[in-house]
Amino acid sequence: MRIRKIDLYVFKEVLTPFLGGVVFFSFVFLLFQMLRLAEELIVNNAPFGLVMKLLWSLVVNFLPLGLPVAFLVGVLMAFARFSGDSEIVAMKAGGMGLPRIAAPVFILSIGVSVLSLLLNLNWAPWSEINMRNTLLKIGNRKFASSINEGTFTSGFFNLLLYTEKSNNRAGKMEKVFLYDDRDSKHPMTVVAKTGELIRVQTGEDDLGGLVLQLQDGSLHQSDQAESDYQKMDFSTYQVFFDIPDKTGKFAFKPRMYGWLDLLQQMKDTGASVERMRELKTEFWRRIAVAITPILFVLLGIGFGTVRTRGARTGVMLVAFATMAIYWQVQVSSIWLGEKGQLPAWFAVQIPNLLVAAVGAFTFRRASW
Repeated sequence: MRIRKIDLYVFKEVLTPFLGGVVFFSFVFLLFQMLRLAEELIVNNAPFGLVMKLLWSLVVNFLPLGLPVAFLVGVLMAFARFSGDSEIVAMKAGGMGLPRIAAPVFILSIGVSVLSLLLNLNWAPWSEINMRNTLLKIGNRKFASSINEGTFTSGFFNLLLYTEKSNNRAGKMEKVFLYDDRDSKHPMTVVAKTGELIRVQTGEDDLGGLVLQLQDGSLHQSDQAESDYQKMDFSTYQVFFDIPDKTGKFAFKPRMYGWLDLLQQMKDTGASVERMRELKTEFWRRIAVAITPILFVLLGIGFGTVRTRGARTGVMLVAFATMAIYWQVQVSSIWLGEKGQLPAWFAVQIPNLLVAAVGAFTFRRASW
């Protein structure tokens, strides 16, 4: 019974800073991301609902990487305190070796790994697509906000636009007049009952464009050289505008595929060799990241146990240094897998092999 109480005690001491670390790192991540997106959100007057949707997508997208970091912090803090307060000595004096003390931590690490794997399989890809679509909706407001009802707007993609009523929040207009003289030889005038601005993507690897969809109107076009005039009535007329890519492209990459979609893409016999390498590397990367919390048990206990009472404040420094090295090595290993320098399944495991080697050494040194 006493052993079970100690297990629950160790479990709780690791779980509490782990959960705190998840909140802390998520907050820091959101802070940096919101600073990057603040101008776009403020200028486009993004509604509260879209901002909350974007925040949720960012958090879900971050968690597969944030959970291992927070778990490492939890293990470091718990065992640094155990070691500083001589509780490790007391447990060992009671007949419990360090592997036995670490048993509940390994159980917790398996749960964290399963959660990280689930996030990587479907939730993180979903969140990235959702984040992209939310940014497209917010970006749509930028163009709609430049249109004022009852006013001729001349700077709208080099066109002259007039609308009697405009709902900038929804991007909808009533009684629309559009004059297009981009082709000076064939100027065109469009009159419509209603209009709507729709943000779209023309393909997987571009930023997209904007469609002005007009309904229930007529198109008037003249040919100055031939002195011809044409009129055509329509129920729906769409004008596409390409948006210049100034901030980077939304690329539909392998990390945005759900688990089943990723497997289906890997079965595509017509895919290029480079494409197949990217898909396989992403497949094994998700598994490798999910294994990380289990290996961090060895690393966290090894570094935490040998620390002195006055060195507890260095726990966060150890965690940040470890993760900085780990993710840098992972970036390099992903590159090796995608370029075919090493088999994908082996390349993405290089960071884990490094953690396992260092963790085993420090864990064994702490098992006196």
